[in-house]
Formats: sequence, C-alpha cells, structure tokens
Amino acid sequence: MILSSAVGAEDTALLVDTIRVAVGRADPADGRSERVYRDGPLDHDLWSVLGREIGVGALAVPEAFGGLGTSYATVAAALETLGAELTRVPVLGSVIAATALARCAEHPVARALLEEIASGTRIVAIVVPGDEMASPGEGTFRVVVGDDGAALEGSAEFVLDAAVADTLLIHAVDRYGTLGLYAVDRAHLAVEPMETTDATRSLARVRAETTPATLLTDRPEPTRVRDHALVALACDSLGVARTCLDAAVAYAKERVQFGRVIGEFQAVKHMLAEVAVAVELADSAVAHAVWAVEEGTADDLAEAAAIAALACGDAAGLATATNVQVHGGIGFTWEHTAHLYYRRALSSSVLWGTADEHAQRLYRLATGRADREGGTPSTEPVREPAAALFATEP
Repeated sequence: MILSSAVGAEDTALLVDTIRVAVGRADPADGRSERVYRDGPLDHDLWSVLGREIGVGALAVPEAFGGLGTSYATVAAALETLGAELTRVPVLGSVIAATALARCAEHPVARALLEEIASGTRIVAIVVPGDEMASPGEGTFRVVVGDDGAALEGSAEFVLDAAVADTLLIHAVDRYGTLGLYAVDRAHLAVEPMETTDATRSLARVRAETTPATLLTDRPEPTRVRDHALVALACDSLGVARTCLDAAVAYAKERVQFGRVIGEFQAVKHMLAEVAVAVELADSAVAHAVWAVEEGTADDLAEAAAIAALACGDAAGLATATNVQVHGGIGFTWEHTAHLYYRRALSSSVLWGTADEHAQRLYRLATGRADREGGTPSTEPVREPAAALFATEP
C-alpha cells in the first residue's frame, strides 16, 4: 500500500478500509461476474456511495474547489484499492480530469466542473492525449468556427468513461496550430460504447462534428496529463496484481492434490515467488511515481510514469495469468472472478500505450539526456496496435 507520513498513513488506511467495506456491501465478490455481465461497466449504486457519500472523487480536487486536497499518496492508495476490487465506478477518469482542470481553475467552467467532481454530482471524462500531442499543432481534434463560437471536429477511440460521463475534456488545435483544452457536453457528441475484452471498464468511440465547446485554457500540458494518467492506471494495475497474488497464495494453501496442498509443490512455489517479486517491483515503481507527481520535475514524472506503466503492467499480467493457472479448472469458469482480473490486466496493458512504447519512451528520455551531453541520438518508436483490447480468451 502506498502511504506517506505516519499521520497520513493512518488517515489513508481508514479511507481504504471504508472503501473496502462499501464495496463489500454493494458489490461483494460472490456473484460479481454475473453482475458485471448483467449490469454493465457502471455500478450506479456503488458510485452513489463512493462518489457522493464517501467523496472518493474529491480526493484529487483542491480544497479551494470543494475537494479534500489530499496527497497523491492517498489518491494512489484509493486507486489501488478500487483496482483490487474491480470496481465499476468512474474514479480513475475523474482523477485524471481533476488533474487537468486544476491547472486551469481560474476559468469559471473549470472551477464549476471541479466542484461537481468533488461532490460526485457530475462525471467528467477526458480524452487522454497521445504522443501526437507532444508537438504543438498536431492532434486528433481540430477547432472550427461554429454557429456560437468555437466548435470541435475529430474522433478518438478507447475513451475511458465517455459513455457514462456528463462532460468530456478534449485537447484540440485551432487553425493557427494552437493547442487548447476544451470542455464539451456529452449530449453534443456521438458516443458509441465499445465491446472490449474488459467488461468492468467503460470504453467508447467519440466523434465530434462541429460540436460546440468551451475553451478552458490555451496553455494545456498534454504530456503531463498523459503522465498522470499512466501513474493512475499503474495504481489500478498494482491493486489487480496484489489481489491476484493473494488469491493464488490462499488457494495454494488450501487446495489438496495427490494428498498434499498444491502450495507444497516446487513448481507452484516458483510461480508464486516470481509473481511476488514482480508485485514488489511494481509497488516500488508506484511509490517512485507518487513522489514524482508530488515533488519531481517534468522529466522525473515522465520517467517515473513510463517505469510504473511497465512494471505494473507486467506484474498485473503475470499475476492474473498465474492466478488462473493456480486455480486450475475453477479458474477458467465463467462464474469465477479470475478471468475478470485477467481481462482488466490485458486491457490496461495497452490502454494508453503498450509495454514496447513505454520502453521506447524511456530510451528516448535517456538518450535525450545523452544528446545534450554529446551522446547518440534516439530513434523513432515502432507502434503496435491495441489488439489486446479486443481479445476474448485468457
């Protein structure tokens, strides 16, 4: 668990326990698979409790705008807990959106959105910018002249929580090549839910056709937003990995085969030990990323975000696959939650970049520093499709 000071650790532990109790009552593990496929990727009852009563959405919102203004260590612990429980609530996207809005909170619309995120009365999603946004003048969405001022044209896929959000935040470029962050009412967008491998997460295609939008700032920081998104996703993946390791270990201690518990077999011990090492590495990577968010420079955050994405993605993939294998036949059944965790890990591993892309970014960061010292220049990355989002079999 990611904790900061002793006082902060006590408060964070209380928050984590509160979240677990709320999830246990509204969405217990027993029967979760059935509810996921029956009710879809948004648990309205649980979101009402977490968003409005407990105020999970307020964690990343500054106090000046009605939020709790907690440390990012507390936010990370909450995201890890929600990931561990596979909660179907729009907290991950809200944390990323709040981070972007807080940097342009002088705008009245941004301020109002922050207050509504904090109170749990509005779901705000964000189209996480890709690598193309790193250069000014480039982007997926464009600004055009509409009947009432600024309007957007363009499209994006795999937008988290777009189908359940009230407002979307979109980075777009105008005709002069100036990048801006815009707020758009979802009712004005064409939003098509996507059927992906992860039934616990809402992803959608978003299309804007001369859609009215409000400019929040003409000085956005898309790279920083993306790095915050990667860190938040890493926290979620760490929760998935740790839960699956605990589940596999617990089952290995009680499942008897050939007159012995399977945890006594050397092959099983080695499998679980490998996962334990991966989880510890992921935990350290997230701790470093939390430090980078709170105290590091932009370069520190970029490096830490890529490392966390790599470490947590690998840990979640290994832990979920091992969990299925250790559980044997029961792990492959539709009723067991093991496949839900596997699917969550699979989709997270490619949601905002593949492992190869994160590794290539680390290389570019390292060689970029080397370039300034007379080193060898970096090369362009080779992109891979996000095919795992549409995989169907563990």
